[in-house]
Amino acid sequence: MAFQVNISPFDHKCDDWTIFNGRLKQLFKVNKITESEQSAVLLTYLSEESFRLARNLAYPSELETLAYKDVVLLLDKHFAPSKPSYADKAKFYSATRSPGEKLNEWAARLRGLAANCNFLTALDTILLDRFVLGLGIGPERDKLFEQDPATLTLSKAIDLAEQAGGARLARSVGAGLSDMPLKEEALYYGSRGGQAGGSGEHRRHAARAPGRGDHAHAHGDVSGVSRCAVCGMKNHATEKCRFKSYKCQGCGLKGHLKKMCKNKVRLNNIADESVPTTASDLSNSDSECEECKLFNLRFSK
Repeated sequence: MAFQVNISPFDHKCDDWTIFNGRLKQLFKVNKITESEQSAVLLTYLSEESFRLARNLAYPSELETLAYKDVVLLLDKHFAPSKPSYADKAKFYSATRSPGEKLNEWAARLRGLAANCNFLTALDTILLDRFVLGLGIGPERDKLFEQDPATLTLSKAIDLAEQAGGARLARSVGAGLSDMPLKEEALYYGSRGGQAGGSGEHRRHAARAPGRGDHAHAHGDVSGVSRCAVCGMKNHATEKCRFKSYKCQGCGLKGHLKKMCKNKVRLNNIADESVPTTASDLSNSDSECEECKLFNLRFSK
């Protein structure tokens, strides 16, 4: 016989008889199984160990000859729950919500534990108390502690706890976003030809690097190395430069060479007797300023 709806077989070692019997009755309804066939269907859905148990319970009668209600009566007596004990109540009262357990799952687990405690008319009140007190420290329990126990129900308690838990999750997500470091993007500046780019060092210092005509940083460049304000070289300080008393061949003023001149106007035929004009004069004037010698050699005519 092919059923429209099917269920798994019953194994008394791991399954609950009352739950299985309830599902079996629904199977009879959906598949329209007659009363004469119900006993055969029940025995078919027993595992081998459970079938052996039912046969032992029916002895000396033959199990296969019994009606459905007689087989159910034998199994009901055998699997009837034991009388409520303090051990069952201890399990209920000591239960707490597990980490990560959903609120609906926590309430359902409490109902299962209360089934063996026979709380009768006090069930709703005791369930509510254990649900609230078993939540553990947190915003969910804090929210429920603010409520009036006389008007609070278990379903309302679940809703309020879910709202408090959702607010905590939203705050934690917002805090996580605020703690995230901002990504620092590189800045690109256009070169003198209008093209963007340059090396990474140039992009980092482009905002503060001086231009060609800017002498505000005459004593240092962007790399942090000091330059002589007189000749522009790096191997000595400005006050030690031997050219500080020479006149500029560009503007005629004393205190810098032509390469460091700030003036746009170039004066001709202005010279000073102390200004070296040849490589030999420069070599005789300063043996320590090697870069100045090279500069003079490059620009000598």
